[in-house]
Amino acid sequence: MRPNRQPHRHAKRRAHDNLVFGRQPVAELLQGDKEVDSILIQTGAQGDVLKQIRQLAVMKGVPVKSVPVEKLNRLTGGNHQGVIAFTAAISYVSIADLLPLIIESGEVPLIIVLDGITDVGNFGAIARTAWAAGAHALVIAGTGAAPVNADAMKASAGALQEIPVCREAILATALETIQLHGLAIYGADAHASAIPATTDLSIPCAIVMGSEDRGISSEARAMLTETVSIPMARDFDSYNVSVAAGMLLYEAMKQRSGS
Repeated sequence: MRPNRQPHRHAKRRAHDNLVFGRQPVAELLQGDKEVDSILIQTGAQGDVLKQIRQLAVMKGVPVKSVPVEKLNRLTGGNHQGVIAFTAAISYVSIADLLPLIIESGEVPLIIVLDGITDVGNFGAIARTAWAAGAHALVIAGTGAAPVNADAMKASAGALQEIPVCREAILATALETIQLHGLAIYGADAHASAIPATTDLSIPCAIVMGSEDRGISSEARAMLTETVSIPMARDFDSYNVSVAAGMLLYEAMKQRSGS
């Protein structure tokens, strides 16, 4: 159990309890045990403490984004000293640590990898379906991923408190780890010839879901064992990513139950 750490006396929290701002409070936050979801730094802001914040963020795999001062003002009402941190609503785990535990337990791993999915509604919906369908974990990238915030938690109907989430600095490295543990890596691709019903989803595997606008990244695509498409009765663009993930997860659950 994590220690109950009291926030620094200068840490400011406003409408959202997951918001911390001020240079020293954010630096101390990164040095502590609490998970940090992301950091916003005022464009052009400089200083030794901000340099330390950036270094600590890199070490802990926390995404940092430069934003105009107006955005920081809107979030805090001012007095932010050019930096805001959002604490995570959950505790992240490492896929390298999690996979051996799943395998040693005698279960057949089923991992969902989200590549570039930034919409919190889709992220939460996938988490909800993944947990219900028996998936063991979600893997997201340190940058370019939907935040685990209140909206995502609501969309997941609480599933994000249940299913392990692995935030990995480099998604391709996470996929390499998955591959080294003997899992097949399937990618959802509207142009693939294979379909879920003829794809063996009962074996240890990971399913990669790409963003709706760009699909699976080239780095992740290079790691795929096979691509899979979901048939459509009408010629249309594609399924919503959370719906597509649900279809693949249902097929995996069906195959694994033997029904």
